[in-house]
Amino acid sequence: MRLQTYINESINDKGIFKACFMAGNPGAGKSYVISKIKSGDIEPRIVNVDKLNEYLGADTQEQRESLYDKVHRITSNQLANYINSMLPLWIDGTSAKVSEVSRRDKILRSVGYDTAMIWVNTTVETSIERAQKRKRKVSPEIITSMYNTIQGLKPKYKSMFSIFIEVNNNDGELNDAVISRIYKKMLGFFSSPVKNKVGKEYISSGNKYLADGDIDMSDIKNMTSGWF
Repeated sequence: MRLQTYINESINDKGIFKACFMAGNPGAGKSYVISKIKSGDIEPRIVNVDKLNEYLGADTQEQRESLYDKVHRITSNQLANYINSMLPLWIDGTSAKVSEVSRRDKILRSVGYDTAMIWVNTTVETSIERAQKRKRKVSPEIITSMYNTIQGLKPKYKSMFSIFIEVNNNDGELNDAVISRIYKKMLGFFSSPVKNKVGKEYISSGNKYLADGDIDMSDIKNMTSGWF
């Protein structure tokens, strides 16, 4: 499905200063949900450490640890460039730590972003089944423990984000009607006027990039270095 708007460049882009966090248990299909509701003239950039690990061939815990600094440096620099251009974002990562999500949310809001969250639901059985199909195997016991922990955090995230959208993604549930509903809600979010006071003031300044104003690129990189 396509978000029917037109992109020009930077300050004139549609979707600037908008970011949506993805959350849910392991194996919920957060990346899959993004793939079904994204694509079009508003094309939020995806921030996902796990995908970069996969691209670099880090399948085992030992490989991920050896590439930790490189992966986080690349992701941090990439995110700094996205933020400097005020680009719309999908934040696709773990939701197991409220403090981590809160820190990232505050970074984005401090420079002018409106934020939202999509919570992807599945049963624990679905979560275990899907996790077992991945290259990186995790025991059912660990998945169950993570599932219970993350499900318990849902009320906190609901209170944190004024726009909080739930979608069920057990087998067969993410049908065309559900995709259309979520797509329309996210179209409304990404295409609506910016509400964040900082973002509104920056848009009125007419500067093309964040670094054209009072903040410089080193400040932005310092912010994103604290992302992890």
